[in-house]
Amino acid sequence: MNAEDLKVELKKLIVEECDVDVESGDIEDNEFLIGPDSRLDLDSLDALSISLEVKRRFGKHIDSGNETRLALTSVNKLAAFIVAD
Repeated sequence: MNAEDLKVELKKLIVEECDVDVESGDIEDNEFLIGPDSRLDLDSLDALSISLEVKRRFGKHIDSGNETRLALTSVNKLAAFIVAD
């Protein structure tokens, strides 16, 4: 899967798992996903849902450490985390 296809899949995952009221194509690659700067209004439970689904679909574990939590900053960061060794 190339990087752009991965980002499309991640956006769909976010919409499905977090039940946000936006189309997956309307999520920008660099926009904040979680926190006060996020227009998606995702919270820690949404972060957990995304993390669990990323592990299930892509085999990458996002733990509570700062480095891996940064993966949930944006779609770009999450995609980079998934493809990193």
